[in-house]
Amino acid sequence: MQLGWVDFSRQDREKVLDVINLLQEQGAVDEIGIGLVRDAFANLFFPGTSTVQTSAKYFLIVPYVVKEATEGRYGSDLHKIMRRIDQEEKACGIRLMQNCPGEEGIIGQRVLPKGWVARKPSSIYWNGIRTYGICTQNLTIPELLKTSLLLRTQTQAAAMGNRNDASDAERDDADAGRDIAAQLFSVPDDYYSDWRTGLSIYLTPTEAAFLRQKIETRVPSSLLGYLLRNRVDVTKYRSFEEINEDLRDSVPEELRRTMALACDFNRLVYAARVRYNFLLSNGQNRDAVTEWQRIQDNMPHMMAVEIDDVLQTLHISNFRLRRFLTNLQTAFLAGDTDTADRILVEREIEIKSRSRAKLCRREDFANDAWIGGRWLDYRFPSAKRIILDICRGEGAAHVQDQ
Repeated sequence: MQLGWVDFSRQDREKVLDVINLLQEQGAVDEIGIGLVRDAFANLFFPGTSTVQTSAKYFLIVPYVVKEATEGRYGSDLHKIMRRIDQEEKACGIRLMQNCPGEEGIIGQRVLPKGWVARKPSSIYWNGIRTYGICTQNLTIPELLKTSLLLRTQTQAAAMGNRNDASDAERDDADAGRDIAAQLFSVPDDYYSDWRTGLSIYLTPTEAAFLRQKIETRVPSSLLGYLLRNRVDVTKYRSFEEINEDLRDSVPEELRRTMALACDFNRLVYAARVRYNFLLSNGQNRDAVTEWQRIQDNMPHMMAVEIDDVLQTLHISNFRLRRFLTNLQTAFLAGDTDTADRILVEREIEIKSRSRAKLCRREDFANDAWIGGRWLDYRFPSAKRIILDICRGEGAAHVQDQ
């Protein structure tokens, strides 16, 4: 499939790229339109995360670069500043590859040094940077830069009458830029000691402690905050279900209830995805056939989810989504596979159109192909990566991801 669009600004282009990259994320294929619920749960449990985040270090590299821009180091022309930020991010990628050869998590390592990525680190990490309070303002990067430029202009105008010579003016402007940037960002002390020297994909101890404190303080009621605050060994968990099984008696009541709802919803989605692949292969996918038999033997348990409770908890008001989930649940519980199959076909047509629905062109797919993912992880792999990076940075080098 080919996509085309007309964009009128850098922000428009980045919004489109965000959508395209989301569709390309591993595990994000959503043939039956449950992504709204999946992402809402993920935002509750692991706020500030994304499935395309590769290293916790970028939660600090990006604000280091943008903070320099708000200090006035990259000039006063907004378009030139944006280009400079892009150049600095690429330069950091090259430096990381030089300093950490063979290490994973470096954005752009497949195309650097000659090429660069379409979706920049600043785009991937900015939501988390705001969520964790590293950037103190809930603004996009262009909005933040405009704000800093305006504040610097106002400060310069107010100080003009007190300047004796050009050197005073230059020094006053630099001081004003640093003061303004200090209001817009909260960063660890590493920033002030030439952070580019020896730049590594690993967090320094100071950075790790800083990022831990920010997450624990800013999102304390989240599962991410709980795991960090209680120093839970996340290496022993392979799935969200395992986290729930192990921690449900120790997490706060509201978090326990939400985690249980997410697991209940997960079972319904898994059953729907198995049946989808059974249907796509006309009953020839042996994996789907085996899994469907197991699901049928445990159908009351697999369907034990209060759909209205899920949607109300997540503040989702979507009539078509609710209708699909409740009708499918009813058909599964009644053992009415014909109706369930029809509901799945109609749902895919509803969200994609008949010409794009895979269930309407089953001959295009191999019988052993699996489409649309299996169990939901609610971004736990991304959160796990962040936690392990923080632990390693704090000196827990013995902790290994399993």
